[in-house]
Amino acid sequence: MAEYTISIAPGMAEVDRAEWDALAQPYGSPLLSWGFLALLEQSGSICPKTGWTAAHFLVRREGALVAAAPFYVKTHSWGEFVFDFEFAEIAQRSKARWYPKLVGMVPATPVPAWRVMTAAGEDASGLETLVLEAAVSVSRDSGFGGVHLLWPDTDFAEGMRHASRPKDHWIEWAHQSYLWTDEGYGDFEGYLSSFSKNMRRNVKRERTAVREAGITTRVLRPEDLRSMPHILPAMAELYEAHSNKFGPWAAKFLESEFFLRLPEFMDSGWAISAAFPEGEEGKPIGLAFLLEGRDRLFGRYYGAYREVDSLHFELCYYLPIEYALGRGVGSFDPGMGSSHKARRGFRSRLAPSFHLAFDRRIAGLMERSLPAFNAEEAMTVRRLDSDLPFKKRSEA
Repeated sequence: MAEYTISIAPGMAEVDRAEWDALAQPYGSPLLSWGFLALLEQSGSICPKTGWTAAHFLVRREGALVAAAPFYVKTHSWGEFVFDFEFAEIAQRSKARWYPKLVGMVPATPVPAWRVMTAAGEDASGLETLVLEAAVSVSRDSGFGGVHLLWPDTDFAEGMRHASRPKDHWIEWAHQSYLWTDEGYGDFEGYLSSFSKNMRRNVKRERTAVREAGITTRVLRPEDLRSMPHILPAMAELYEAHSNKFGPWAAKFLESEFFLRLPEFMDSGWAISAAFPEGEEGKPIGLAFLLEGRDRLFGRYYGAYREVDSLHFELCYYLPIEYALGRGVGSFDPGMGSSHKARRGFRSRLAPSFHLAFDRRIAGLMERSLPAFNAEEAMTVRRLDSDLPFKKRSEA
């Protein structure tokens, strides 16, 4: 049996970038990269002051990093997008502990991406189990309320479902999310040709409305922004202004420094979906943030200086799909919420989280109630998918 040593890093600054990225790179997701996670922390967005205390688990064998996973000690549930507030309230009334809790996830990002990363040639399943068991043991010894794995990637989630792997009884909770997938469309017109006639007309009308408003749109990559230093400050400004519209229900988790310091931490893996007055790029009208992995694009954080008919759809859905098709990126996650995504071709899916509450009463409550929650979420997926715009067999 290989001899492993486990340590916990209190932040990405304490982790060697090259070692971490050697583990992360094969998974092809910028969300797991050292740069993205370090930027969240060092921008002041994800830190103890905001209720996120980093506790990244590292596994070494003979000095080499062979497994790692980002974890955080949480004193609240904001920024998780797994809405466990009712369980927390019940725990409080029952004098059971819910907080602090140990959370494995990519912070403030409801994307199925988190996982225990393992080195090639190692016993991946064994190392994953080792990390989970260590996380549970440390959490119990520290008096935490439990361990929660939020928005894990598909392969890791499938492994969690095999009873032979984790010895603890993890409870699964399903959450509706969206995903667009390239089914061999070729280009955006090819994509639209898969729509019914009425829905195809609707998309064309929305894209035309943006052009007729005298607006041009394009996706800006990091190399483009070297000569456009005004864009990232504008992105920060628009992110804050858009979040402020929602008052106490806002999902504002990033500090301005996150956007301003992007090039310092990430020289690739992200882009900006941008709208400008035709012929002018000095001041954008609207922007949205994109993360780009090997096989998936992620859309986030739209904002605009003025309301323009259908501009949100253009920057957040149509232009990123066109961009993904042009670059051979096979899927696009546009973010949570908004039932109108279905009518624009985003299928719903169930993304799991896994929960281990240490108080037996709360664990029992979750075990009894989550199957009904999951069934309801599955019904939501079916209802949303009934609005998909694709041709019926009779129209094909």
